[in-house]
Amino acid sequence: MKQRVLAAALAAVAIASAAPRGDERYPANYVATALVQLNDNGAWSWFMDPRVIVNEGKLIIGSVRAVGSNQANVTDPRSGNVEISVYEIETGATHTVVLHPHLEQDDHDAPAFYVRTDGRILAVYSMHARERRMYYRLSEPHNPLAWSAAKAVETPGDDAVYAGNNATYANLFRMPNGRLYNFIRAFHHDPNYMYSDDEGNTWKYGGRWLYGKGGYSPYLKYADDGKGTIHFVATEDHPRNFDNSLYHGYVRDGAMYKTDGTKVGTLSTTTDAKIATWDFTKFYQGGPDNVAWMVDVELDRSDRPYVLFSTQVDGRGLPRGQGGLDLRYHYARLGPNGWHTEEIAHAGTRLYPDEDDYSGLGALDPNNPDVLYISTDADPVSGAPLVSSGDGKRHYELFRGERSASGKWTFTPFTRNSTVDNLRPVIPKWNDRRTAIAWMRGAYIHNHGEWYSSVVAAIVPPSESTQQTQ
Repeated sequence: MKQRVLAAALAAVAIASAAPRGDERYPANYVATALVQLNDNGAWSWFMDPRVIVNEGKLIIGSVRAVGSNQANVTDPRSGNVEISVYEIETGATHTVVLHPHLEQDDHDAPAFYVRTDGRILAVYSMHARERRMYYRLSEPHNPLAWSAAKAVETPGDDAVYAGNNATYANLFRMPNGRLYNFIRAFHHDPNYMYSDDEGNTWKYGGRWLYGKGGYSPYLKYADDGKGTIHFVATEDHPRNFDNSLYHGYVRDGAMYKTDGTKVGTLSTTTDAKIATWDFTKFYQGGPDNVAWMVDVELDRSDRPYVLFSTQVDGRGLPRGQGGLDLRYHYARLGPNGWHTEEIAHAGTRLYPDEDDYSGLGALDPNNPDVLYISTDADPVSGAPLVSSGDGKRHYELFRGERSASGKWTFTPFTRNSTVDNLRPVIPKWNDRRTAIAWMRGAYIHNHGEWYSSVVAAIVPPSESTQQTQ
């Protein structure tokens, strides 16, 4: 085993040392369109949504501030600020406001947003499995820079120092009857939900509705059609604990269904979950050589889901911290004849050694299933390390991927020859021919409290190739 690890490490060093410098066609710190910095520091996880929105001509982004390492600066009053950054798209003005001061220096604390019918914005967030509590605040009407005092609602169970029944993540969806759902992780460290019948003024606990393998927790990403159906993609567990596959199902009118419409059961109204993630439709079979984790999910014009996910392909038999040097991106889409999946790009190496499955992530275009953006420190096609001509170091860059009518994916640099990393892009829904994209730009060390990334965005001009096809 030690010989295998050493050989892999030497091979990685050899590849890196032999890697050519960045594509000289692009200048240092190239970005395909005008770059806007909204905040000098911020980060987010990818399991709360929507964490970026466009509303009334403003791009609104939630993030968490880090001040050095969590251990060194935990007493700094700015550390762990949950912040909201606002970009006025037409004027170019930027603003930042503190939503919750000094909550916790952890990127899982970033908020999810919902725009109410009265013009107020609801923000819901939590600590990272440190307490049985979800926080929420309301903005002033049509003003994302002024917020009411924070309120909190508790979730069931006994207290724990970490995990246990504690809460994490917020995912907000409004039903046609006005009910607002918040899908969270809570009781038994499993998927739970809360609901509000007054647009988030008050909340009630709903139930624990799904369970996984029990090693840590199943992970879910959601997408709703705005007409009463919430689609989800789920794993069995955290990929460091289990060689995940991916499953699809949907919730409608209090019932849960497989892809083909087969009813699996009803949405639990207690803390007793009777349905497992593997009771739904498996659309990707994972294993030791292809451990899956979802990145993003959207719905096309026919309300069929399409999914971006990653796999770790080099970790078979290796202890934690020694795999993750070869990650891949895959694309899945539900069509009239079922699911289609394909590997589309090299995702490069793990983001940091503690988490072998953490990629730079990516974002699907919600207006076009044939367009996506990925973050990778490897050439998407060849897998060669991306070494910047700006500083001679390997960095994560953003690439725009587009699928042709023949099914071939083409990747074009959106950033190139950067002197910092470009991570975790997000594309919000926006009824506009342009595309808004936000991402983290800078060093990211660990989700539990150390990053040096700024919050940036760009407005991508429209092109004929970006109009949605079925």
